[in-house]
Amino acid sequence: MGRTPFCFPKKGIPKEDILAEMVASQMHDVQWREGKTFSLVYHAGEVVTDLLMSAYLLFFSQNALNPTVFPSLRRFETEVVMMAADLLGGDEKVVGNMTSGGTESCLMAVKTARDWFLSKHPEMQKPEMVLPISAHPAFDKAANYFGVKAIRTPVREDLRADVDAVEKAIRPETVLIVGTAPCYPHGVVDPIVELGQLAHEKKILLHVDACVGGFMLPFVQRLGYPVPDFDFGVPGVTSISADLHKEYDVACYPSSEG
Repeated sequence: MGRTPFCFPKKGIPKEDILAEMVASQMHDVQWREGKTFSLVYHAGEVVTDLLMSAYLLFFSQNALNPTVFPSLRRFETEVVMMAADLLGGDEKVVGNMTSGGTESCLMAVKTARDWFLSKHPEMQKPEMVLPISAHPAFDKAANYFGVKAIRTPVREDLRADVDAVEKAIRPETVLIVGTAPCYPHGVVDPIVELGQLAHEKKILLHVDACVGGFMLPFVQRLGYPVPDFDFGVPGVTSISADLHKEYDVACYPSSEG
């Protein structure tokens, strides 16, 4: 197009030229409409795609940063969180928010646990969290961001969290236990019921990273397949992250906890 790449243009570019270049670049992308992707795009058909595009364009310029200016966006977020909470075994006490994706929701879960713990134990300045080696690397990022030491524990032969190892790793500084439903690389659900019992006994928060299974496992269960308990119906579970992998994410927390 007659311009040097990676330099700010010296003059405007016609709309047609910009769109033509974008279309040409897109030809090198994976053809997701043909089912050539895994986890990145879920094509539910042209009817759903058209609806999503129309809805997106309706709110193209609105900014959810200020819900007092755009109360419609606040309403949509609230309704999505309520539906997600209901799907995940929660009740009217569950609160939450939409984030940019699974990583941010994991970050927020760790920050929430840290802040909750330090509000009750301000003398503790070196919080820790216990999580299996199979837990998502986002938790290591959260550890670095928020000053929470990540204590990784081994998994069992079936690649699920070893509850005994988790228990042995718990210390007075432990603010959070993490379980996954399911673990992304292996597709197995950690023993959330046992982890919930442990968290309840130790009075520690338990986050379930369901960023793969949150909006999948409930429907798999309804189809009649056996699914281990993993949601707010499990005593001890205090937060869940769930998404469409990778579109948007919902993080939910029981507001009555603690």
